[in-house]
Amino acid sequence: MRQTIRRLLRSTTAGGAALLVIVAGLGTPTPAFANTSRPNTDSFSISKWLVFPELFLCLNYSVTGTLTYKAVRYGPVDGNIDYRVASPQVVAPTLTVNGYQYDSVSHGCTRKPLAWLKLDVQHAYKGYGCSFNPSISVQVPFSIGVGFWPSCGNRKVGFWNSSYGQAKSWKQYNSSARVKFDQQRWYQPQHNPLPKPSCYGVMVRYHVYMRGIDDTKDTGQLAICPTPEW
Repeated sequence: MRQTIRRLLRSTTAGGAALLVIVAGLGTPTPAFANTSRPNTDSFSISKWLVFPELFLCLNYSVTGTLTYKAVRYGPVDGNIDYRVASPQVVAPTLTVNGYQYDSVSHGCTRKPLAWLKLDVQHAYKGYGCSFNPSISVQVPFSIGVGFWPSCGNRKVGFWNSSYGQAKSWKQYNSSARVKFDQQRWYQPQHNPLPKPSCYGVMVRYHVYMRGIDDTKDTGQLAICPTPEW
C-alpha cells in the first residue's frame, strides 16, 4: 500500500516568515508474486523384448522421444499456490523394431536376425493409469479414436497405425508427429509439498505374420512421467 511520508522543514525567509516545505515520498510496496513459467523437456527411451515362441520370433523394440511442457506457478495468493503442467505434448516419437530368431531349446532370444512376413503396428498414447484420461489432440500421422489399453479395456487414445512387409528391422518416425494433452493443475497451500504430476503412457501392439501362422501381442502400458522444475 502506497503511503505518504511528510517531512516538515522550517526555514526563515528574509522577512522572518516561516517557509513550510512538504516533501512527499513512497512507502514500501507490496511484495511481488513469485509467478514463473519455465519450459521443460523430459526425454524418454524405453527398450524391451517381446517374444512370440509359436512364431520362433523375438522382437526387440524401443520407443524414444521427448515430452515438452511449461511448468507454471502463480502465487502465493491468499496463502495458496497455483501449479500447472501446461501444454504437455509428446514430440516426434520414434519406434524401432528388430526381429531375431527364438531358440525353442534354450527358450531364449538369439542374436540371429529373422525376418517377419508382415507386421501391423498400433503405436498409442494416453494417460498412464486407467482413471487418468486427459483430453487428447494430435497431428498427422496420429489419429484419435477408441482403442485397446492394457488392463483398462477400450479407452480414447492418440494412435498411429501402420503396416510393413517382409523385413528384419523397421523404424517408424515422423518429425511433425505430436500427441498433445490437456494441462494438469493443482491449487494448494504454499507450504504443501510440490505436487507430483500423473504420468502419460505409451503402448505398442504388434500383429506379426509368419508363413502359415500369425499372432498378436502388446507391450503393456509404458510410463512417460513429467519432472517439472517450478
